[in-house]
Amino acid sequence: MDIMVCHKRLTAYKIGIYMYDDLIISLMAKKIKSVKVLHFDESTEEGARIQQASIFIEIEGEKPKLIQGTQVLKGDVNGNHTINYTIFDGKNIGKATYSINTMEKNKNDSKLKIVGISEGKACCGNSKPIDTTLVVSNKTYSSNDPSIQCDICQALVKEICEELADGIPSDEICADVCVAGAGDICLLFVETLIGYLICLSICASLCALAIEEITDYGCSVGAEYICQKVGVC
Repeated sequence: MDIMVCHKRLTAYKIGIYMYDDLIISLMAKKIKSVKVLHFDESTEEGARIQQASIFIEIEGEKPKLIQGTQVLKGDVNGNHTINYTIFDGKNIGKATYSINTMEKNKNDSKLKIVGISEGKACCGNSKPIDTTLVVSNKTYSSNDPSIQCDICQALVKEICEELADGIPSDEICADVCVAGAGDICLLFVETLIGYLICLSICASLCALAIEEITDYGCSVGAEYICQKVGVC
């Protein structure tokens, strides 16, 4: 079966292997063994907030991955600001630039208008233009916060269930959400470097695990229950 995504051809096989140009991505359910933040620092330079982090990811059946990222934020985080990302996964460099307008800010969440573009295979939705409005959590993540995977999983489950309700076959959803559109889900974490890097790194594996549990229990049990069964909440 052939699916057109971002004007490029993505060929999907029911065994769970997705080919994108010369990139082969396994979306079979693989347990995430560990997520460790090896390094994080923050500085200010000429009015910009600069964050840097290194994330070590271990996924069952795959070589461990070291993901390094830099986030540069300029402007008013409560109003108009820009975020630039540079991400390196050991082989590829990816970059993304987002113009963000904080339209509303409440105690627990904010409504953001996000416009931007990414480039490079290490990042962030595969050069797909972004123009969207999202309600995102105001939560910030420390380097040892185990709730990151839980939050990412719950966001994924909600997206998976919406796509299932729209009639999208389950064997296509992870490719849509995490290969062509990782930028969509992970934009929920775009203002926090650690959350964003981890989301981009584990999206496909976590999505496949969540679909397995949704197949068994259905969407009506709720995202928190599904993610407890996955083992990340």
